[in-house]
Parts: sequence; structure tokens; C-alpha cells
Amino acid sequence: MPGSLPRPGVPAGSTGATSRRREKPGGRKAGDGAKSDGGVKSGGSLHWRVAALIAAVACVLAAALGALTTVTASDQRLDLNRSIVLGRLEQALNTYAQTSAVTGDNVALDAPGLPPELARRVSDGRLATQLVNGPNGPVLWAAAGIGSRTLSVRSDYSLERNADDRFARTTIALAAGSATVISLVGLLLAKPLSARVRRVSATARTIADGRLDARIGRIRGSRELTELATSVDQMAAALQDRLRAEQRFAADVTHELRTPAAGLLAAAEILPDSHEADLVRDRAEALCGLIEDLLEVSRLDADVDTAHLEPHHLTEVLQRAIASTALPARLDVVDDTAVLTEPRRLERIVANLLANAHRHGHPPVTVTLQRGTVTVRDHGPGYPPGLLAEGPRPFRTGAPERGKGSGLGLTIALGHAHLIKARLTFTNAPDGGAQAVLTLPLDAEG
Repeated sequence: MPGSLPRPGVPAGSTGATSRRREKPGGRKAGDGAKSDGGVKSGGSLHWRVAALIAAVACVLAAALGALTTVTASDQRLDLNRSIVLGRLEQALNTYAQTSAVTGDNVALDAPGLPPELARRVSDGRLATQLVNGPNGPVLWAAAGIGSRTLSVRSDYSLERNADDRFARTTIALAAGSATVISLVGLLLAKPLSARVRRVSATARTIADGRLDARIGRIRGSRELTELATSVDQMAAALQDRLRAEQRFAADVTHELRTPAAGLLAAAEILPDSHEADLVRDRAEALCGLIEDLLEVSRLDADVDTAHLEPHHLTEVLQRAIASTALPARLDVVDDTAVLTEPRRLERIVANLLANAHRHGHPPVTVTLQRGTVTVRDHGPGYPPGLLAEGPRPFRTGAPERGKGSGLGLTIALGHAHLIKARLTFTNAPDGGAQAVLTLPLDAEG
């Protein structure tokens, strides 16, 4: 990487913000301290919702069809038996009219068990039937009025009622089986749809996390899902093109500013010593430092740098980083386990974190090393909620109590952390103060 590394002596911004590329690789991963919410919580998977809806509809239809079939079959059986007993009653009436004798099985005049309601209905000479539940089971009666008397035919309906019950149980079993089969089919049909929706949703979340190169691609399914996937891909492509254009513009502008800023600094150096000259030199140095930081952010955004990771113990690396800042900090080494890293980038990260701690926090500032984890902590007001929730962003320093700064220091630290495959997170200590935790990959052979 060009000569800006290492530049730990330059105060490195503050609780600023990660550049957009910092949120790019795979959602917020190795170098990102922001917390991802993981998407919007929902009441349940679309897969199961669709399957449950199909199952509910299948159960309702099966119950309705089963009830309708059972009632229809029962009514048809009852109508058939009514026709039979009415035929027997008419035959008994004809015999009685010819011989004044009552003949036939279960044929009687003024039968003792005849339902009173049925007797009243046939008092005017009409024929009628009635199904009643007797002490020995259901009985179907047919009766006709003969003067002041009633001729009736009695038919046991137990067999038919048992047949109705068996048919009902069979229908319920078939309905339950059909509903189960339809539910399983619905579950199988809903699974591909749910998978496609999850694919679209996951890609959209990836894009929202900063990976604008993510694409859904071709998706099979309904026209609506296909159109949605195409729209999301087009949106991501447009955003990516616009971001690249903005990054190129920022890099070009910063590069063009580098030359006049260097000339301004050179001119300030030859000014006669005075308070005004010192002020001009100080501001010129700050401007040159800011331009160098912006160029470094542009390189990190452009993904043109690569890191060469090798096994290293970190005590000496951290000592050099602390010494390069000329800022007071205590180094506590608990366990110096070998890690895979690139020392100059690690020095840059730690130097930026130390500069940020001194600029926006309060002493004492400590650097703790424990099994591949470097923790930089101050005892100031802590990181603002916005940084903890969203991660650092350029030119945003957060809460006023954290002081002023360009906001590029943490952005650059995040960029280098990503390059060395480390994880940099920002938290506030329970007993006060901000702490940045850098977790490096351990050396498997160390």
C-alpha cells in the first residue's frame, strides 16, 4: 500500500463511520463493529403459513363434504324406508277395507306405542310417518286414520341407524385422510415458493448491508416473484454504479487536492516564525493529513489492497504501535498467542484506536492482549448509541461529548481489520468508558 502506511502518528479521526465498503463484504462481517438486526421479525415462515392455510381449507372442505355426504345418505335411507313402511301400511289398509281384519307383521289398530303426535296428524284420514327413538332403539312408524281409530305399521330402524353411524365414521376417516394428504401436498407445494421468497429476502438484506454486488439472478416461479427479483437486481446494479461513480469522484477530487495542499504546506514552512505562521503550518498539516486519510479510505473502498498474513506474536507489534503515537497508554499482556496478521496494518489499527481514545475519551487508556484479542479502552463517556447501532461513518463523530474529529480514524481501522480478516467491534464497558475489541485469527500451528 502507498506511503500512508504506517501513519500512526497522525491523529486518526474519531467515532466516525465506516465507509460503505466496510459494510460490503457479506453483510457486516469481519471488520464491522455495527450490529446487524438480522432482518425484520415475522410471525412465522411463509412456507408454514401457506401450508397451514392449505391444510385449513382442506379440513373445512373435507368436513363440509363429509357432513353433506353423511346427511344425504341418511336422508336417502330414511326416505327409502318410509316408502317401504307406507307400502306396507297401504297394503294393510286394503286388507282391512276388504276383510275388516288386521294382518301383517307389526301391523296394529291403536297400537300402544304409537306416538301421540303421529296419531293427531293422521286423525283426518291422512297417511304419515315418524321416526322415534324408543327404549329398544329407533323405530319408524307409518299410520293412517280409520274413523276414530288408527291403523299403524311399526318397523325397527336399528339396522339402518347402525348403517348411518358406520357410514359417518367411514366418511370422517376418509375426510381426515384426504385433509392430511392435501396438507402434505400443500406443504410440498409451498416449500419451493417459500425458498424463492427467502432467496429474494436474503439477497435484499445482503444488499442493504452494503454488498451491492449481490444478485438474485434468474428465479423460477410466479410472474410476480420474477418481476420482484428483476427489480431488486436492477436496483442493486443502479446503486452499485452510483456508488462507484461517487467513489471515483471522491478519489479524483482528493488526489487533485493533494498537490496544492502539499504546496501550501511547503510554502508555510518557509514563512518567518510567528504566531500566525505557526497557525498556518498547523492547519496546512491538518489538511494534508485529512487528504491522506481520504486517499486511504478511497483505496480501501476500491478493494485494491491485499494483506499478506503471517504468524506473529503481538507484544512487540503493540509496543511499536503505542510508541509511534507518542500517547500515554498501558500495555497489559495476558496471553501472547501467535496470530495470523500483517504487522503494519495492525499497528495502523491500534494507533488509530489509541488516537481516538485520547481525542474523545479520558485517561487512563489501556491496551490489553489476551489470546489473539486486542482491547483498547479509555475511561471517557463511551461510544454514542448511533455508532454502537450502525457502526462508524466518515465525518460523523457522534455525540458532542465525544469531541470533534473527522470521523475517518475508525473507518480506516475497520478497513484494515477487514483486510487482515479480523473482527473489530465497539462497545461500552459496564463501568464506563469506550472499548474497541479487535479479534484476530489464531495461528493453527502456533
